[in-house]
Amino acid sequence: MPRRRTHPVQSAILLLLTAAIFVVDAFTRLDTAIAVMYVVVLLLASPVWPRRYTFALGAACGLLTMGAYVVAHGLHVAPSPAGRALVSIAAIAITTWLVLQRQQATDRLRQREQALRRSQAFLAGAQRLSRTGSFGIRVPDGAMVWSEEAARIFGYAGDAAPDMERVLAHTLPEDRALVSAALRRTLACEGHIDVAHRLLLPDGTIRHVHVLAEASYDADGRCEYLGAVTDVTARVEAEQELHASHVQLAHAARVSMLGELAASVAHEVNQPLTAIVANAQAGRRWLGRAQPDIAEALAALDGIVQASERAGQVVRRIRALARRTEPEHVALDLNALVQDTVELLQRELDRRPLALHVELAPGLAPVMGDRIELQQVLINLVMNALQAMDGLPDNRLDLRTRQDDGMAHVSVRDSGPGIADADGARLFEPFFSTKADGMGLGLPICCSIIARHGGRIAARSTPPGSTFSFDLPIHQEAPLHEQQSDAFP
Repeated sequence: MPRRRTHPVQSAILLLLTAAIFVVDAFTRLDTAIAVMYVVVLLLASPVWPRRYTFALGAACGLLTMGAYVVAHGLHVAPSPAGRALVSIAAIAITTWLVLQRQQATDRLRQREQALRRSQAFLAGAQRLSRTGSFGIRVPDGAMVWSEEAARIFGYAGDAAPDMERVLAHTLPEDRALVSAALRRTLACEGHIDVAHRLLLPDGTIRHVHVLAEASYDADGRCEYLGAVTDVTARVEAEQELHASHVQLAHAARVSMLGELAASVAHEVNQPLTAIVANAQAGRRWLGRAQPDIAEALAALDGIVQASERAGQVVRRIRALARRTEPEHVALDLNALVQDTVELLQRELDRRPLALHVELAPGLAPVMGDRIELQQVLINLVMNALQAMDGLPDNRLDLRTRQDDGMAHVSVRDSGPGIADADGARLFEPFFSTKADGMGLGLPICCSIIARHGGRIAARSTPPGSTFSFDLPIHQEAPLHEQQSDAFP
């Protein structure tokens, strides 16, 4: 309960006033109820003294009234003075009770005010710590209120008056259409609002925010939105840094993988170069005859063009794997990706005694993904399978694609020693490897790549050997009207 401050000067005045009323009541012969003046003392004491002092003052005023009667009239009953004394005591008692009730109500109100201030302080502190502000929007006039933290997040002073124009003024131009569409939905009271966008502050800083709001209705059916805006800049920047680290790590793994495939790369480049030399020599012979054979020479030149194009494709494929770029998600044909990977690894396949079986699902729907990253995953799985079968007889490698339940499935099955029970749960852990010279990064990188593509990767023993597979969501083109509605939510 809040404590009332006592005021010494006012308390002294009240005591002197009380004493004065007693003296007048006891030692004068005024034919009035002087003791009723104690009511004034009680009323004046109400805002100054705490309840226990007020109660004591009421009791003292009652006793002083009786004492003044005894001093003035003795112990015998004088009807008129006795009546005035009883009226005074009743007035004092009633006033005391009313004052105590008022003080109790005032104390409760003060308690509630203090609790409200504490709650507001705690809420403001929590909003500052969590970087989350609150706001309200009244429909349909769009009148807004917001907390100090919400104003700060939007780049304004805490006491700035909120309105939709202020929100749009600090919204990044590229995101204004999105925010305007959300505001239109709010004014139409069209359900839940969930918008992530960026702010461009006056100092040039870009701030990432996430806005959530829900509609509520009063007893008359009027709509009002209550929402929260969170500054997620730190989280977005951390995600961007993490993404950059993933890209850098994946690039380092690709470069390392290309080093392991140096012989295959040299073989892939050497084949078209050999064809170019052979066709050039043949062309010279056809043209060097006494009667030059132009048709054969042109055929040799066509062979040079085809071999050059083949060499260019190989170089471009190798450069793409070696180049460090941001992932670019486009519609991909996984069947073509598998075939391209087999061609790239043909040298590694040819130098091993194994039977290769490629089973591609006809009409496989495309997936959305980055070609280089997904080919990196496939190369890694195939190379792991080949290395697992090194030194074993009757080797077999199966590459399959299929489509099921809206997912495209790619599997790589070998006839190696399989996966030990103790290793199965740790295969995708960073730095865990079953190879003596393994770094333990290949499969974790594959796992993170597939996860960023919204898919799943798995491994299981399939005696004799093991199967590694991954699933990716099928890409389906949205109808034109849905694309337009996505552009203006």
